Amino acid sequence: MLRCLPMLLVALLLPISAAAMGDLTGAEGVTRIPEPSLSYRVRVTDTEMNRFLVDKASFEGHIYLSGKVGKARVSLPFDKIRKVIFEPLEGGDVLAVVTLDSGRQQSLIVRGNTPCYGLADFGNVAIQLSDLRDAEFLGRAPSSGPEPEQAAE
Repeated sequence: MLRCLPMLLVALLLPISAAAMGDLTGAEGVTRIPEPSLSYRVRVTDTEMNRFLVDKASFEGHIYLSGKVGKARVSLPFDKIRKVIFEPLEGGDVLAVVTLDSGRQQSLIVRGNTPCYGLADFGNVAIQLSDLRDAEFLGRAPSSGPEPEQAAE
């Protein structure tokens, strides 16, 4: 009986840990998203040309985009970003070409597996940076929440 105890514990704990992981990005759906310190409205387009207008937008729950410029680590706050175009690189990283509010462009290398979250008019959204084509930052979100996206003509 004692020899079976470790196997029994694994069998009991595995479903519990898998269920806990599914809360944010599980295969069953996104049941909750992180609450960023400020709510920003962002229109994202994925690599399959699906568009989502989301509030409470965040990268890993943060309201800045972090990556590398050469050897330096940098973080760009959402307040300074107008648009980002994402281009996949070898090894899973992504080149983020950021257009700042000033009009200046800054490129940085970001981790492709960085999770991005938001609240759309139809529910919670989670997507990895490597699955995004672009993101347009529309400023702070009004308290009323996102409006439904209009179909492209």
